[in-house]
Amino acid sequence: MNRTVDTNAQSVRHLENLHGRHGADAGVILVQVDQLARINHSAGTETGNALLDEVARRLETFAADEFGHGSFVGRLEGPRFLIVPAVPLSLGALRAQERALHVALAEPMVGDPNGRLAIRIVTALITRDEPVEEQLRAAADQLARPASARDGVMVKSALANDEVAIFYQPQYEVATGAMIGVEALLRWQHPELGLLGAGPLVTAARAARMERELTEHAHRVALAEIAGWPRALGKLRVSLNITAADLGDPDFADRFAAMVKASGVDPDRLTLELTEQAMLSDPASAAAQLAQIRALGCAIAIDDFGTGYSSLSLLARLPIDYLKIDNGFTRTIDGSDRDRIVVRAIVDLARALGLLVVAEGVENERQLERLRELGVATWQGFLKSGPVPGSELPGLIE
Repeated sequence: MNRTVDTNAQSVRHLENLHGRHGADAGVILVQVDQLARINHSAGTETGNALLDEVARRLETFAADEFGHGSFVGRLEGPRFLIVPAVPLSLGALRAQERALHVALAEPMVGDPNGRLAIRIVTALITRDEPVEEQLRAAADQLARPASARDGVMVKSALANDEVAIFYQPQYEVATGAMIGVEALLRWQHPELGLLGAGPLVTAARAARMERELTEHAHRVALAEIAGWPRALGKLRVSLNITAADLGDPDFADRFAAMVKASGVDPDRLTLELTEQAMLSDPASAAAQLAQIRALGCAIAIDDFGTGYSSLSLLARLPIDYLKIDNGFTRTIDGSDRDRIVVRAIVDLARALGLLVVAEGVENERQLERLRELGVATWQGFLKSGPVPGSELPGLIE
């Protein structure tokens, strides 16, 4: 795996060599870190440089994992990076990886503890019949161009054309193995690229300041489906995700309550999930909104617990029912004493506060056995099922 380099020239040479070896056009991904000037101003340029180094490291890991040995990560001008897969790939194949790339950059980084890193991603096809340097410059210009208008059109089109789909990841009770709930996850039924993860649409909504509209639409779709489920699914608890933008809207709780009432779904079956970071900008307002939703009968879950920077005192002040352990802990729980200690601490903390614990990302029986030993109550993961359309749930619950 090539180390990240601070030169456009090496990126150009790498692409030209790729063209020569394979005789094909090559798709690339460009990533830009937004708000670097804010971080430099508030925390200093040394912190800003450390953040860019961490971005480069994560991009290198991502490229190696997703595109194979020989993939290239180059540093372009400013806070911009270029990913060139080891072999030529189409734009469709690259766009399908955007969700994974957002996940790779999602965890808070040094210098930006108040939220997830703001990034822009574009894909471009670098052809053999035009100068590579000029094509890279044109692709980089897309990053610099204000994205809100373009992204706003994309989101509005997806909502208007019913391209938002909901898949459901089953959740199982550790003690009995019974399916007791599902997490509703947004998917994008792209008219050209087919079914995509949530990443591209969520990114566009964030850039266009349409996160609230996207969340509301996804909730409406999910509630309509849940209301029509057969009796066999009638006792499943359903988790719906919300964002910091939702909590920042003072009317969110009222609108959500009205939507649930109109759907006919029992609010006692619903859980709203949010990350620790979503609570940080205004904890008092978040607490008021969550208390109103909880009074409706819904439960509240903190997602990706253990990866954020929030104070543990928030757990005592906020109306919370579940803690969800990040899948990074689950992945290594079978081999890492440190991660087992962290999970044990989370379980003990949750028990002391009267909360239940849900583990994400369970992929094998060894992980499940470790979670059972540590006292985790509920789990989800590919060991039994990934996210599926609602129509497949009756077969799974049987």
